[in-house]
Amino acid sequence: MSSIVNAMPYPALLLDSNRMIVTANDAAVSLFERALKKMYLVRVLRHPEVLSMVATSIKDEEMNTRRIALTFQTQRTYEVTVAPAGDAMEGLYLMTLADMSAQIQAERARSTFVANVSHELRSPLTSLIGMVETLRGPARDDKAAQDRFLALMDDETQRMSRIVMDLLSLSKFEAQEHIVPDDSVNIIEVIKRTTSALEASDANYPGRIKIEAGEDIPPIRGDADLLIEVFQNLLENALRYSPPTSEIDVKISRRHPKRPGSQRGVQISVQDYGDGIEDAHIPRLTERFYRVDKGRSRQMGGTGLGLAIVKHIINRHRGRMVIDSELGRGTCVSVFLVPFSP
Repeated sequence: MSSIVNAMPYPALLLDSNRMIVTANDAAVSLFERALKKMYLVRVLRHPEVLSMVATSIKDEEMNTRRIALTFQTQRTYEVTVAPAGDAMEGLYLMTLADMSAQIQAERARSTFVANVSHELRSPLTSLIGMVETLRGPARDDKAAQDRFLALMDDETQRMSRIVMDLLSLSKFEAQEHIVPDDSVNIIEVIKRTTSALEASDANYPGRIKIEAGEDIPPIRGDADLLIEVFQNLLENALRYSPPTSEIDVKISRRHPKRPGSQRGVQISVQDYGDGIEDAHIPRLTERFYRVDKGRSRQMGGTGLGLAIVKHIINRHRGRMVIDSELGRGTCVSVFLVPFSP
């Protein structure tokens, strides 16, 4: 009996008709953090819905399955199944607890994503429909109104185009996240190329980005084009959300961990001197379509997908990103990347 129960991939208990645990697998012992054999179920799990399921299965000799939220170290949702163990183990009942939390979270994330995409596209589409109706009706012969509405329509179509392009990019990066780039990249050159491209794109940007690089910065293992995408997003965010005359400090340094065996690497920090971000928002900044200030972000042409794209690219490089911010003093985004090794 122990061999059969231990072969199960999730926590499993074998009970007798008195609700005593005859045997339990290692996953169950780990979940309950105690020895379970010869203990009564009510002493280790007092959830009334679970106890009711067990009583019903014993009484009716039938299988019962329900999704129940249980709290051990944290609250998780389990698919709890109780069923007669079969003729070979007559009088015994098998209870399993399959953790469904990740699946439920994924379903919720997909639902939220669809709702967010629908909302983001519905707003410009509604505006376009209204403007088309106006141009066909009251503004049919009004040249000034036509020019004004056409300019607004161009803005809305450009916004939808940016959202669609970012969604396609995000989908691609998610699909390729398991593929680790293996090229040697000069990170200082990547930052300089990104800075030059940004300065050429907007008259308010030249001269604001200050780059400070330490000595002996090693090459990075990665993909130069993807890393340009990362720092274009981070630098453009810093430029957009800080005063138009303020500087953006970029520091590139070697990382020498104090702990033996810790991974060495390169740290790139992008510091702006804008309004800063409240602590409550920081953990959610890399969520798709999450914005601290929705109106301001849309006004500046943001899609709410930039930091989600950045996160997936950095994950693909097996690096990490840390965001620190203080209200009134600005935000610092630090990216840690792995050095190239042949």
